[in-house]
Amino acid sequence: MAEFKSDLITLKQVIENKYFFNIPIYQRLYVWGKEQIHTLLDDIVSAHNEQKNEFYLGGTLVIERPNLELKDSQTFDLIDGQQRFTTLWLISVVLKNALNNYTQGDTELGKIPRISFAIRPQVTQFFEKICREEHACLPEAAQLEDALKEIQAYFDNYTAQTDLVMDKASLAGFILTKVQLILTQVPEHTDLNKLFEVINNRGVQLQHHEILKAKLLENIESHEREAYSLLWDACSNMNDYVERNLKATTKVDTVALYEQKTSNGEVEKEKLACASSVLIALQEAQLKSTEAKLTLKEILTAVDNFEEDVNPHNEEKDSGLPDRVSSIISFSMLLQHVLRIYLQDKNLDDINKVSDKDLLQIFTHHWLTLKPSQQDVKDFFQLLWEIRYQFDKHVIKWVLVEEEKQHAIRRMRVNIQSRNNAKYLQRESTDAAPDFALLQSMLYHSQQMTTQYWLTPLLKFLHQGNSDNALLYLQHLDNHLLCSEAKESLIERTHKFLKQLWHKEKLVDAIVSLDKEYDNGTQYPHYWFYKLEYVLYLKLKEERSPLVDDFRVTSKNSVEHVTPQNPRIKQDAIPDALLHRFGNLALVTGSINSEMTDDGFSIKKAKFIERHHGKGVSLKLEDVYSNTQWKEEEIKHHHKKMIDAFNLYLKNVTEKTTELLNE
Repeated sequence: MAEFKSDLITLKQVIENKYFFNIPIYQRLYVWGKEQIHTLLDDIVSAHNEQKNEFYLGGTLVIERPNLELKDSQTFDLIDGQQRFTTLWLISVVLKNALNNYTQGDTELGKIPRISFAIRPQVTQFFEKICREEHACLPEAAQLEDALKEIQAYFDNYTAQTDLVMDKASLAGFILTKVQLILTQVPEHTDLNKLFEVINNRGVQLQHHEILKAKLLENIESHEREAYSLLWDACSNMNDYVERNLKATTKVDTVALYEQKTSNGEVEKEKLACASSVLIALQEAQLKSTEAKLTLKEILTAVDNFEEDVNPHNEEKDSGLPDRVSSIISFSMLLQHVLRIYLQDKNLDDINKVSDKDLLQIFTHHWLTLKPSQQDVKDFFQLLWEIRYQFDKHVIKWVLVEEEKQHAIRRMRVNIQSRNNAKYLQRESTDAAPDFALLQSMLYHSQQMTTQYWLTPLLKFLHQGNSDNALLYLQHLDNHLLCSEAKESLIERTHKFLKQLWHKEKLVDAIVSLDKEYDNGTQYPHYWFYKLEYVLYLKLKEERSPLVDDFRVTSKNSVEHVTPQNPRIKQDAIPDALLHRFGNLALVTGSINSEMTDDGFSIKKAKFIERHHGKGVSLKLEDVYSNTQWKEEEIKHHHKKMIDAFNLYLKNVTEKTTELLNE
């Protein structure tokens, strides 16, 4: 009887063995988005920069399929792992160099893509056009096209986001020879239905943060561990609010903690934010649970009231909160931001990077090797709770609004049910601090997905009780962190703000940032486009323009030339000195970029006004298309107008900061 056969192979071996891969019809189409793509890229690039000898992509299940047209090659159906495998192929298309022979292979039929789609010929044609470096835009391959643009944008913006120079040729060689995957070949007559059932129901591996939790709890005396463990568990679920996590897994009265009464009868708000208060409540609940000895009658009576009093899902019915929220960072990332704050508070050396996959190594190297005491570990747990509380109160989350995920900050309040006068905590259904949320959204989209270094000083600032000036602080932090002459890495720069929250650097004039020359406008760092949208939003809001009513910062990955690089009408052409300058560029989604194509200004303007005017797509483009024509004079005027708006914003923030600090 045939058996499963597994081999650890590199992409170089895939080429040498003449392997080709097919996505069968029963597989879903490609669905990876920005977050998954950037996480994989960050992991691969990090392994390359650290000169590791291998990088494991993960397992891939395949089954050989006969291909009479490719007699000297082997073709496999990808059963599991196609999202990672397809993303790797798209990365190879962008990097080229040593990976050219991986993206497409030589066969008796000529060069063909390494991956194809069964009975989806349009998608296969998309792959073929990409390999020939032809323009490819098909509705059936929209997700693949977006992924390709995300990967290109990642490399275009890598230096701006990390302060490191990317050697693409070296990275391509690393991927070719060092990236390894476990290729498991399924026997020919395997019952695929049963196999899919096993794949879909397989258990989830123990995560690194769960291992870290166990290591830390070893330092706490056994009779106290449960309370600290529950504190950690409530923090670890990032896809809900921390007070709801706590309520769902414990018997703690979160309302009483939120509006705890003092000895003189006044209500003291937000004792829930204090870890020591929560720990006392957890320990008291644990003690009551241990001491309570109920009779059978008492147990049966208690059941009647259980759902009404304890079940957190009943709270959801009246809360007005959308069904689902999700975090902008993982719990592993939060732990590392908390560790940085903890180490600085203890005057210990900072970590050297934020990395999900290196969580245990980072904690071990930078803290656990110092043999922390029981009190040290308790301090960390308590800091974790308090930072997580501030994170949920002041930092944006993805909130589902009318079936669309948006960034929002939703504050907590006590609600009272009229039918039984019961109190419970709920999150507001309206946004709190929209300007603050928009600035965070700008930073989230413009920075490296798996680090978000700006969060560390912001969280420390909030933890110190400075929320009244949080917006101004983040504006100051953003300006001096990312619009300054500082040359250190982002983690080194943010460490300066951990030591001195209002740290200052020498700001750069916007003309330096927005008047650079690039061989192609697509190389322009995306941060400046995102930042300008925020600057224009504040300016237009002050002018009470309706253009800001529906404005949000969303993910964009394509730099659009207003006057195209190859205009259909030659008279529309402009000098190269203007073509790739900031004044003639805008950051848009891939779909908007595709619909604009090589049309002239008047046609593009008509399309924009019909489809996007007033819908918050791009405030920069709103200004562009307010012109009646787009010639050299208009481009230069718009360019200067953007620079002036940017410099005025920097000046205003500096003046407000100076006034606040009485300098």
